[in-house]
Amino acid sequence: MTTRIWTKRETQQTIKQLRQAGYNIAKVSGLYRILDDNLEIWNDEDGAALFTARPHSGRYIVRFSPALMG
Repeated sequence: MTTRIWTKRETQQTIKQLRQAGYNIAKVSGLYRILDDNLEIWNDEDGAALFTARPHSGRYIVRFSPALMG
């Protein structure tokens, strides 16, 4: 997993691009996450969410699988 701190604009652009690529991104308990076809949080083989964005002090803490963004 990779963790970054992004601006709101960077986060919104990434979420938009992921949606355009066909991913279902929804806000779950205050966090943006990718959902699978069963509307469950989509996790990688290690059990970590593929993508999570959490607002924090005007920015976002974003965690994602390198395979997702690579």
